[in-house]
Amino acid sequence: MKIGYRVQHAAGRESALDPLLPLLPPAVEVIRDELAQSDPNPLRCFLRCLADPGPAVTHLCILQDDVLPCTNFEKRVEDAVAGRPADVISLFVGGLSGRTQKEFLVALKSGNPWSQVYFREIHHVVATVWPVKMAQDFLDWFATARVPGPKNPRSDDAVVGYWARKNRITFWATVPCLVEHRNELPSTIREQSRFGDKARRAISFAG
Repeated sequence: MKIGYRVQHAAGRESALDPLLPLLPPAVEVIRDELAQSDPNPLRCFLRCLADPGPAVTHLCILQDDVLPCTNFEKRVEDAVAGRPADVISLFVGGLSGRTQKEFLVALKSGNPWSQVYFREIHHVVATVWPVKMAQDFLDWFATARVPGPKNPRSDDAVVGYWARKNRITFWATVPCLVEHRNELPSTIREQSRFGDKARRAISFAG
């Protein structure tokens, strides 16, 4: 097992990297979207993060540039991947009301380290770990997919959610979350989240 770490970075948000990169493995790659300010499109950078994983890489850990990893992050990610090596893993669950939130709280209370993600509701892909085969499956699907909504979709959350629903792909969330979503920076495609700040923060962070 070899995990590659990539940061999904929007140009113009360089200050976000300063507190993040020292907390990640030294070999982390920053995938920078130079067009983020003139043509905001998180999906464009997300697709690049999933492509070309590199030799011997078995899994890709994709982190948005405004996350805060927990203590012993690399070891905890490795343990999570060892527990579910064939699944896409979400390291973050926000506070949106819904079945994902409810089952996360039940798992947290019972000490269960896993909770299922339900894509009938919005789920933010703030931090995810993908087996490289699943990443390639997603890229291949997107190359020919007709995604509902705008002709040129921009939301990585929406497109990943549609793919998971369409293909009945189950994502599993770590309980508690292994990253927190820092709230100092706004969304790259919305001035303010229509779901409010609660949705942008972890339900429970490993800290």
